[in-house]
Amino acid sequence: MNEEIEAILSYHQASKHGFKAYAPGPRLLEMEIKPDPFLNYKGVPVLKLDTWSEEDIRSELFPAYEQVFSPEKLGPSGLNRNSTSQLFFDSFALSVCKKSGSARWALRINPSSGNLHPTEVYFISGPVPELLNKPSVCHYAPLSHALELRAEFSEETWEKMSSGFPEGTFFIGFTSIYWRVAWKYGIRAFRYANHDLGHAIAALTFAAAGLGWRTRLLEDMGSEGIAKLLGVSGRQGPEKEESACLLAVYPAGKECPSGKISSSALPDFEKLSWNGVPNRLSPAHVEWADIEKAASVTRKEETEHFNEKKPELKPERRASGLSGTISGYKIHSGLETVSLRSVIHRRRSALEMNNSAYMDKESFYGILRRTLPDKNPVFETLAFGPFAHLLLFVNRVKGLLPGLYIFLRKSGEKEDFKTAFRSDFLWEKPESCPYDLELYLLVEEELHDFAAQLSCGQRKAADACFTACMLSEFEEPLKTSGSWMYPYLFRECGILGQLLYLEAEARGFRGCGIGCFFDDPLHETLGLKGIEYQDLYHFAVGSPLQEIGAVTLPAYKE
Repeated sequence: MNEEIEAILSYHQASKHGFKAYAPGPRLLEMEIKPDPFLNYKGVPVLKLDTWSEEDIRSELFPAYEQVFSPEKLGPSGLNRNSTSQLFFDSFALSVCKKSGSARWALRINPSSGNLHPTEVYFISGPVPELLNKPSVCHYAPLSHALELRAEFSEETWEKMSSGFPEGTFFIGFTSIYWRVAWKYGIRAFRYANHDLGHAIAALTFAAAGLGWRTRLLEDMGSEGIAKLLGVSGRQGPEKEESACLLAVYPAGKECPSGKISSSALPDFEKLSWNGVPNRLSPAHVEWADIEKAASVTRKEETEHFNEKKPELKPERRASGLSGTISGYKIHSGLETVSLRSVIHRRRSALEMNNSAYMDKESFYGILRRTLPDKNPVFETLAFGPFAHLLLFVNRVKGLLPGLYIFLRKSGEKEDFKTAFRSDFLWEKPESCPYDLELYLLVEEELHDFAAQLSCGQRKAADACFTACMLSEFEEPLKTSGSWMYPYLFRECGILGQLLYLEAEARGFRGCGIGCFFDDPLHETLGLKGIEYQDLYHFAVGSPLQEIGAVTLPAYKE
């Protein structure tokens, strides 16, 4: 085991919550140094984007939510001011503003732990009609729903950068500012920031699919190369942006074979003159050396070996796209008339759940099926997995016994889990479960209070119809790929979380990510020893109680 893996395993253990003690965090929240959740570059040209009113969004019935799982059938939108505006409006913009007394705050399309938003977003593109005259790098500013023009570059550089990608491709880059989350959550912030990054990646993918586009993670890119492309290389201090990942966005129906941009383009970006200076987020800071170390040892080098075509999925695991088929049987989700944009814009995190509400088993199984990676564009951003499986506390689902279940997201894993888990688990498949889903009852018992206990005592985990614990393969991915795989595992869980948010919303329920949970007590409950599997994220799905005391206002003035 190399030093980097040893270091990240040390961070992982140190950042675990336990029944006897929480992971290190701030003793109290110093509100006077709370980070600004909005980063802006001062002194840059600002390109305002188009907005849509709530009435506009409600009136848009096309595309349906179900259709985004087959974006090639929609036909790709052309890249222009309108489509660029819609992409950002449906992925990273403000969704609403809230007001309670004198307090006022904004919620965004992409969720974030504590609404702190460590993720920053960049747009790299060739000329865009009515928006960009030249190839450019822009930072997206959600508060004003605008692009901040950080740099323009030559057509020759754009040709180098876009070489090997389909015509119509552009790029979205992500960075993370860990201080924003560490202010509230301390050492555990590195985990949460990568959850949030997964939420953002999935939010982008859904918005892009609605425009007939697909996304691909450029998995061969190195951290420093991405930093150079985004103009954040060499940043220092607690508010620095750490480069995270780069995605290609391209017309659905075309092939995107490349896992990175040409290295010949990078020297051109080192010579660019970058516009603007980022605003200061806090007047003072608290240093979290463990986060700095975790970020340092998980930076990725450029690679060459992930460009091979992925192997075909086994036939028995093919799942449906838009009312697709599995072995001749038609599958209908019932979501063919639910508007995608309405689902995206009304997504919220449930503050409290109604513990008398039940979910129908058709919705439950439909949600589980959607988490399978087959023919689901949201998982095309996961070049290496899937690694996460769902341990489910089923509290109130009609037709299912309450208890502890496991849902396996890839075939051939059952025997490995049976060997790793306690020997007295039942491993019984419910009679009502579709044959193509690997759902197994482990313990038949009402465990909603235990679900809450494991989620730091949060009642929503008990009051939800079900609560999912994302149990990830852990040791083997790190050994196989290296320490940079660690944040990737958390990002996969964030992508799953965003999918669960939208699935719940589309079906008349609501979700909520739960980053505070007791790691090893859950492992001990399952009989797990070592680090073959680790619990990386919790998520509750149920029927929300009405929020009291806060007024909802439009995100942007019309």
